[in-house]
Amino acid sequence: MRLRPSLVSEGENGMKLKNLLAIEEKYGLLEDAIDGFAYWIFFRVPLWTELLAATDYGVAHATPPFSRKRQLICRLRMIRNALFHGKGFFGHSCDILILNDECRKWTGSCYESVFTDWIAAEYPGSVVLERPYLQQHFRPVRTKRMIYTDYIEIKATVWYVWNQRFAPAKVREIRKRIDDRVREPIREFCEMEGIDYDISRIVDMMVCGYYIYQVKRKEYRKLIDRYRPKMILEVCGYNADCMTVNELTRERGIPSVELQHGFTGAEHAAYNYLPGMEIRQFPQYFFSFSDYWIRSAAYPLPKRNLIAVGFPYLEREAAGAKAKVVKGKTKKIIFISQGPIGHLLSEIAVELDRLIDKDKYEIVYKLHPGEFVGWKDRYVNLAKSDIMVADSDRYNLYELFAASSFQIAGYGSTATYEGLYFDLKTYVLREKAEPELIELCENGYAVFFDTAQELYRLITEDSEMNNTASYKDFWKKDAQNNTKRELEKIMGSMDIPI
Repeated sequence: MRLRPSLVSEGENGMKLKNLLAIEEKYGLLEDAIDGFAYWIFFRVPLWTELLAATDYGVAHATPPFSRKRQLICRLRMIRNALFHGKGFFGHSCDILILNDECRKWTGSCYESVFTDWIAAEYPGSVVLERPYLQQHFRPVRTKRMIYTDYIEIKATVWYVWNQRFAPAKVREIRKRIDDRVREPIREFCEMEGIDYDISRIVDMMVCGYYIYQVKRKEYRKLIDRYRPKMILEVCGYNADCMTVNELTRERGIPSVELQHGFTGAEHAAYNYLPGMEIRQFPQYFFSFSDYWIRSAAYPLPKRNLIAVGFPYLEREAAGAKAKVVKGKTKKIIFISQGPIGHLLSEIAVELDRLIDKDKYEIVYKLHPGEFVGWKDRYVNLAKSDIMVADSDRYNLYELFAASSFQIAGYGSTATYEGLYFDLKTYVLREKAEPELIELCENGYAVFFDTAQELYRLITEDSEMNNTASYKDFWKKDAQNNTKRELEKIMGSMDIPI
């Protein structure tokens, strides 16, 4: 079965990206910059996230409320990392400069960067740059040639604070220039979507970003010129650090490649642009999980630079989980949560738990990493229930999948597609479902439900679905060999399209 997602959806749920694209075209926002800083492109995704939070969608990632003591400890830790882990003495060249996924997963013996650690091991001449995650890093790790970028974060923050204190007139000037350019476009978009949003919030972010960018561009330029990599490899291309690096690599003729790390779809602000747009901050190549994901968004790249390779970590770990886990007598029902639907989905899980026969079924509620912090305060009824809640990375998602028979999903989680890899019968909460999950239901891979009672009926009837194509549309096989082959082809190319 060949799925063909629309490039820009007009779905009923949430904001419409087509309206943002129209605003960008009308005001020429994607081509604009202030002193070389492409303020709109750098803050396009944060703005989209801010506006989503202003609707009833909620927040995808929770930020922990650090106490003053905790903040002090984190800052001291960053200073230590800057002093002792901020300078790598690895020669003056490398095969690949890797900007990894700083949100590592626990694998039983260490924390692994699931997208890039195997590549760093495969190409031992590579150097890994790791940003701090919530002002810290996960340890222990196996990665050898790694530089923490805490020192860049500290320099950038100090530069912004210094200017606020000693050059306030310049800061006010920058703020006015940005405000004059974005206020009307954002106001018009909010009017289209019926959103009440304080525009000064994103303006403040952009002003801070203006000064942060100045330092980061300078520091990453030094790193790139020092190591002279054959290639840049990144995991989250719309992170500000990666975007800055992408600008620099285009200027130097160095190819940059983003590895797909999650859901990309028709409503993802990071991966959809008007046709023909050239975005200097976007990587030059995008390696996707399969051709499905290439068709699912309007990337600002030529088709030849969109390459399906698969997901090596999924192939490796799924095989191990299936071999390790034996399903019990009760059928496990795993809920895949996310911030925007977490409250609603948790209430459905609690209600379903009251309906099911505990001798036949068992519920596991898997939180998104962005929900780990403070979930008991947000999902009070779930916390009071007897449901097993997987609330840390110490729970192996693939082992949970291997032990389950059903998965309950919603919104737009990549984990839903990973669950299909395990041939789980999939039920999707209709409210707030993204276009790609709607497509799954329309093509027989999953079934919609609206209430806990309806979900109970579907599960107990064990309704069959047309999932004969299974996961093959979403995950290309032989991922590790595919990735190696394409990386080496790009590194060895004498005519690299940029």
